[in-house]
Amino acid sequence: MGQRGWLTGLLLISVAAWAQEQQATMVLYQVMEPGFEPYSSRLIVTPRHLRMDDGDADGSFVLFDREQNIIYSVTHSDRTVLEIQPQPVVVASPIPLERKHVRVTADDALPAIAGKVPQQYHLSVNGELCYETVAVDGLLPDVVEALTAFRLVLAGENARILSDVPADMQDPCDLALSTYAPGWQLQFGLPIQERDTQGKGQLLLDYSTDYPVEEGLFSLPPGYQHYAPGP
Repeated sequence: MGQRGWLTGLLLISVAAWAQEQQATMVLYQVMEPGFEPYSSRLIVTPRHLRMDDGDADGSFVLFDREQNIIYSVTHSDRTVLEIQPQPVVVASPIPLERKHVRVTADDALPAIAGKVPQQYHLSVNGELCYETVAVDGLLPDVVEALTAFRLVLAGENARILSDVPADMQDPCDLALSTYAPGWQLQFGLPIQERDTQGKGQLLLDYSTDYPVEEGLFSLPPGYQHYAPGP
């Protein structure tokens, strides 16, 4: 092959490789949970998808199709894909839920991120503190939008199984945050630090708005068994 042919072939290979990659937004959190060592939680967001994993491209992951509003939870160990379809929350809350949030940030207490000052909020239900969040309004709005849509789909599934939860286990905080106001803690912007009253929370470690990813990260593995939650 002559030099011109070699250069043409190299160009075609480069174009093909470029076509297999796309730019995405990546957000990396450290998750703290009582009784466990801290672990990583990576979010990769494109206009079509939201992928959640632990940072290992070959590990199990959750994939949210933003166009179809379907959640896929992929488990490699048993070669399964749990599918959660969107459904409205039609059942009323079994108990009244009076929500209140309070901004508690002291002036100039937190350094700016991307020119935006974080704010700290306390979220309460029925007079009980439920959640603390430090968020940056206007930071990575597409990530916030994707997470809100994701939580709305989970809320529909939570409402579907609510009748199976014993009355003495129906917690006002959980009902509000997981089912009846699933986007509440995201309405203040991207969380950079948050925790619940049981001590579980997460801390923003890093983010990138031009994160290169291959298209395969947003594909479901072939040959896996797909199933829906519950009866």
